[in-house]
Amino acid sequence: MQKLLTKIILGSLTFGAAFGVTIFSVATQANAAESSSAKGRFGQTLTANIANRTLPKDETTDVIVRGKGYNVKNGIYVTFCVVPPKGKKPEHCGSYNPTGINTQAHWISSNPPFYAQILATKFGKGGTFKVNLPIGSTIGDYDCTQVKCGILTRADHTNPDHRKADVIIPITFK
Repeated sequence: MQKLLTKIILGSLTFGAAFGVTIFSVATQANAAESSSAKGRFGQTLTANIANRTLPKDETTDVIVRGKGYNVKNGIYVTFCVVPPKGKKPEHCGSYNPTGINTQAHWISSNPPFYAQILATKFGKGGTFKVNLPIGSTIGDYDCTQVKCGILTRADHTNPDHRKADVIIPITFK
């Protein structure tokens, strides 16, 4: 696909140069191999399809976040937050939408409370998950070009002080 797109763009540039046509640049999705990851203290791996942990500051980017090796006995949130001081619970995070549309937080739990059976997504085999997060350079009133923000996992509200699920991929906006 990328070779075809390159041929089309190069062909358009050649055509444009010959006829004095202005050609606009085309943005493509980042290569899947360009990703950033972080390891948790207990073997969990959190990965996001972001090259060099950097996103553009003036747009929202859909980021695919994957995890593996999580303890399926403990529910987690996968979210975008202001990075807290080490050992502290993340508190300033992106919005949660129970419909799953444009949500910056996903609840992953293989044993959610009875009232949340339809709200939480179950872990996959081996403590895995895959979610999509739309990420921009702000979280509420926080400007992530001025404060450190990141994609992270943390224990869900059923065990909020449990820090063993914390894994953070810091993100820079340029």
